[in-house]
Parts: sequence; structure tokens; C-alpha cells
Amino acid sequence: MDRSFVEEAIESNQPFTVRTAAGDSYHVPHRDFISFSAKRTTLIISYEKDGSEKVAYVPLLTATAVEVDSKHEGV
Repeated sequence: MDRSFVEEAIESNQPFTVRTAAGDSYHVPHRDFISFSAKRTTLIISYEKDGSEKVAYVPLLTATAVEVDSKHEGV
């Protein structure tokens, strides 16, 4: 995936979801929950699962979709 799709989602200031080729999905409620690695080839996503804070490292090559939450579109 081209990083511009992720950058646009971050700049929209709306919640979005990143989907991967492995079938995983990561909800990003706010831009503070996602960043790029130094070379901008990997996404670093902070999320919560079972009451614990987790971090996912998602190579852009494995990201298949960035979906802005439809209930927040146009806000």
C-alpha cells in the first residue's frame, strides 16, 4: 500500500481502520494512536485488547486497506 492513503486518513482527523493481508484489522480512534517508522515503511499502531495496551508493527507491504469510519464521514 502507498503511504499516502494512510497519511490522508491521519490528516482527516477521523477514526479509521487499517486492514492487513493476514486478515487483521486495527481501529485507529485518533491520530495519536498511529505513526510511521523512521523510514516510513512500517505503521506503528497502539491499540487495546483484553484491557491491555498493545502495539502492532504493520509493514506497509502487508496493509491492504484504510477505511475511514462511515459514521464519522462528513463531520
